[in-house]
Amino acid sequence: MLRIHRTGDLVLVDIIATVNLFVVGSAALGLWTVARFPSFGPRRVTQSLLLVIAAFAVLSATNGLTGTVARTEGPAAALLLVVLPTMTLAFWACACLVRAFVTMLAPFRS
Repeated sequence: MLRIHRTGDLVLVDIIATVNLFVVGSAALGLWTVARFPSFGPRRVTQSLLLVIAAFAVLSATNGLTGTVARTEGPAAALLLVVLPTMTLAFWACACLVRAFVTMLAPFRS
């Protein structure tokens, strides 16, 4: 649930709701990339699985970077420069894995 608090001229939005919206947006971007550019990305299950592992390693590695960017540049920069790209990469990698499994199960469908 999106919580908006008004204090005078300042409008505050709940941080959890904001992060959830960014996660949903990055999922939409990742899935859109797979649908819009079907020839881009790995086609085989093993390559897709390696990409998923690498994407989750990037997510794990950027955990500390998010806090650093938020402290130095602000939370908006951390969301736009760290959270959105890494989550988009993770969702894109998972969608590529799903596409590889579907291609493996139905290889004659295009």
